[in-house]
Amino acid sequence: MDRAEDIFERIFLGIAEDQVVCLGDFADTESRKLTFSIVGLGRAFRQATSAAFRDLAALIGILAALQGCSATTHPEQPAALGRPIALAQMERILEQPDSTGLIALESFTCAEWVADLSAVLNLDNPAAKSAGLKEREEPIQVFLYALRHPTYGLFLVDLGFSAQMAHDPSSVGAGLIMRHAMHLNQLHFHLGPADVLKTENTPLRGVFLTHMHPDHIGGLSEIPLETPIYIGPGETQERHWTHFFTRTMANRELQGRPALQSWNFMMAAIGSAPELAVVDVFSDGSVFALSVPGHTRGSVAYLVRTAHGPVLLTGDTSHTRWGWEHGVEPGSASADRARNRISLLELKALVARHPQIQVRFGHQL
Repeated sequence: MDRAEDIFERIFLGIAEDQVVCLGDFADTESRKLTFSIVGLGRAFRQATSAAFRDLAALIGILAALQGCSATTHPEQPAALGRPIALAQMERILEQPDSTGLIALESFTCAEWVADLSAVLNLDNPAAKSAGLKEREEPIQVFLYALRHPTYGLFLVDLGFSAQMAHDPSSVGAGLIMRHAMHLNQLHFHLGPADVLKTENTPLRGVFLTHMHPDHIGGLSEIPLETPIYIGPGETQERHWTHFFTRTMANRELQGRPALQSWNFMMAAIGSAPELAVVDVFSDGSVFALSVPGHTRGSVAYLVRTAHGPVLLTGDTSHTRWGWEHGVEPGSASADRARNRISLLELKALVARHPQIQVRFGHQL
């Protein structure tokens, strides 16, 4: 096997079967008419020379032109948990004493990592340009949270990475392109969901995801199969060309699990001023899910009324402290920067109206 063949074997490691469906989304998936496309590419790459890199670039261009594929083929259904409420109602609740009991929220650092600054900050934003920010590797962290409700029990918010994904990402379907683009060789793993759960004396009742990027669902293999997983509406269906390289991992992590539960947000009427859509998660005013599309279509932030005051988990609506403080949205990591910026400014306005809220960013302290 020559070097070109070896490279492309590794590039396509783990993206053999469901990517046929990915491209097949644009045709008749029942007849698998596009099966030959992936099979033919595999054979061609095994015979590749140095010109194969040009062919790979062309392939990526084609994928972008086709608008990519969905994040996962796993089913999604409306959640029975929670009830939609108006933003104004949530804000009135925030100003009242918390009568639900003591909500405990504990933060865990799953890993130390780096990201391209242009991914986590929009360097074309005037504030970023004025600050003279340039492309570089930015130190970040990967977090997961344990939320303990006195009545409903233990929930995790995001899942970070499992030990297996951190130490052997190819074994969970992360191909060479994904591993390189995500700088997984620079990931310094500390702990995963299994490490958190083994210290608890109560069963896990559910997982609240901010979104479905690999660094937020990479610990799924360490939680029980029957655990309900809650997401923002439309998160599974959003099409993006990067999903061509990540969907195998997502499908493998979700295999054998129940349908994903999507929050029932009540959106503002067409033509009205945009505002945050809210779900009262336990219908008791203790935890709120906030719809913040932009980073992904179904991105969600969570507002938790803890014993030490309300805490806002922004998810990747704001990766960094600098981005939050200067109102600069993420860059290439976000599917829709303009909508991400709106969601970011909505969260900042909420915190400005309620300065007692403590903010936890997606990937920095």
